[in-house]
Amino acid sequence: MPQNLTAPFIKTVTHLKVFITKILIHFSIKLITFLPIISFAQNSQLDYNIIFNGANIGWLKLEKNEVGNKSNLQLTSEIKTNILFPIKVFSKETSTYENGKLIYSSQLRKTNGKTKIDKEIKLNENQYEIIENNKKTKLSCPVIDTNLLSLFFQEPKYTKEVYCDNQQRFIKPIKMEDGSYKMKFPNGNCNSYYYKEGICIKVKVEHKFYEAEIIIKR
Repeated sequence: MPQNLTAPFIKTVTHLKVFITKILIHFSIKLITFLPIISFAQNSQLDYNIIFNGANIGWLKLEKNEVGNKSNLQLTSEIKTNILFPIKVFSKETSTYENGKLIYSSQLRKTNGKTKIDKEIKLNENQYEIIENNKKTKLSCPVIDTNLLSLFFQEPKYTKEVYCDNQQRFIKPIKMEDGSYKMKFPNGNCNSYYYKEGICIKVKVEHKFYEAEIIIKR
């Protein structure tokens, strides 16, 4: 290389190295900033079949998303059956917890396309508020830390009471001899939850007029 070109060449290479180093440092800082978001985000999904009289009549899906101190639960389900006439029931429920405390929940249920339930619960200034049919009412109850959606992801070994959105009251889970936890509702219906390694694998539904099972897909 000619002597008169050596110095400019070395200077150019040096500048290029500095430029590349700055880019790598900038990228590393961005990556480090983003990593905590990745590490704190956790997603879980549970899928179930709904069985009635030995036949599969629908599906139910639970999703759980955790980011930082917030936990979002969502249930969606659909049932299709024919009792005297075709029946299609669609349900969607959500629950949002922050620092282990319920701050929002919603329920939507449609039968043959007609809305039967459309309700929300919001925590407003340390008091729960129910919004239904464009009306707001106060819910007199302590802090809610577990509801029925939570039971799909967590065995209630040490849970004294579980909030039931439909009944708008707390229900005590009863440990049964077969290992299940039975929830007896004021209207006479019962749900029994069965677990394996902390995850609900089956729910036995005992209604006044029928019995059904919600069984996890293998």
